Amino acid sequence: MKPFTFFPEPVRIVRVGAVLMAGVLLVTSTPSVGAPDLAQRQAIAAVIQELDYLIDHSERLATKYAQDTGPIRFNYVAFLDQLRITRERARAYLNETHTAVLASPPPTVADSLTLRR
Repeated sequence: MKPFTFFPEPVRIVRVGAVLMAGVLLVTSTPSVGAPDLAQRQAIAAVIQELDYLIDHSERLATKYAQDTGPIRFNYVAFLDQLRITRERARAYLNETHTAVLASPPPTVADSLTLRR
């Protein structure tokens, strides 16, 4: 794993963001009946690895800025909850056999990412 830098490379941010968005779309989209093909399973597994990286990085940021005394702070707890739930749903998708088509995607975590004093 690379050493932590405050501003990761711009290409990494764009790639992680694109992979995260693709993962969310894959996880929340309506699956076809039957097991997903190998390429899709590999793509979802890659998204899970990226989510692991984002969770680790966010945990470091939460520790670093835990003593922030500003009037408006970032809600790392809610952000980490959203990332973890997305990761767990993606893992669940890989581990289940789809026999029914879902009418809607799973709900998101509704907590705000802003804390006010």
